[in-house]
Amino acid sequence: MVGKLSDDRLMSGSRIPVLYAWLIAKEGHPYSTPNDELRKSIAAKHGEYERDNAHSEPAYCGNLFESTIAVDVCQELGLPDPELSPSVFHAEDGSWQCSMDALITLPNTTTIFANDLVEIDGELPHIELSGPVPIEVKTTEQRYDAKTPIWRGPVQLQMQMMAVDAKFGILATVHRGNYRHYKIYRSDPVMQQVIGDLCLDFRDRVAEERFYPPVNVDDCSKTHQGGNTDPVELNSLADDVERLVGLLQKAKDIEAEIGTVQTKIMSEMQDSEVAQVGEFTVKWPRRHYKAQPEKVTPAKEARTIRLKTLQIR
Repeated sequence: MVGKLSDDRLMSGSRIPVLYAWLIAKEGHPYSTPNDELRKSIAAKHGEYERDNAHSEPAYCGNLFESTIAVDVCQELGLPDPELSPSVFHAEDGSWQCSMDALITLPNTTTIFANDLVEIDGELPHIELSGPVPIEVKTTEQRYDAKTPIWRGPVQLQMQMMAVDAKFGILATVHRGNYRHYKIYRSDPVMQQVIGDLCLDFRDRVAEERFYPPVNVDDCSKTHQGGNTDPVELNSLADDVERLVGLLQKAKDIEAEIGTVQTKIMSEMQDSEVAQVGEFTVKWPRRHYKAQPEKVTPAKEARTIRLKTLQIR
């Protein structure tokens, strides 16, 4: 496994899906926000960001199999052996850097046919590949779905194609460790233009330390630290505040009703852990905890955080 060596001050192939998913596709990203990425790069600019090279177990296992999967792609498609973990590529305007899992260079045109394993962008029955072809490898615990999330490979692959001026790229995904799906993408000039614009804007935001509009409550709490106790007039949001008050009350009422109904069902189940109710199977299982030694909680420095809920009176 080769670590990613791109400059943390710049946008990169692995980070651009965060910006694209939130700001362009409006689908969101499960692990990060544009401001999270911006904070990393601003900290790196000041020499204060230390990359955490510790991986979760799924991510670690995924990295272990990157090279094996990339080689398998080439064998399945009848392509030459790939260059594994090639050097980091740099944008001409200096606004981004990009690494890739593998890169194939085809001196001659090669025809690839779609099959149960190989999908071709646009549902084409076959495609002719030539020139440089980057390979991006992903492993996921999710079952195969015909629609790949925009943040899990497609955007990153487009940047990789930009890096080597490729007309084609391959996204190789292994689902739940037992299902391979290899998809050939064509370069998308429109998406690549948007990617380039996002990277330029990101570079400017790092230089100016100018944050994006927050995309969720957690992002708001991190972006706006508070400290100003003078009241601010927000009369234009009167309808929103009134709606929020109503929604919070509904949520409270629903939570209370859920508790009432669950209590009734549990009372009837008593010591039974499973009940059959019409077409529904209701389970009320137990959770087992292993014995653990006594732990001493380490000391923590004083700090102040912004709360993630509003208080309305």
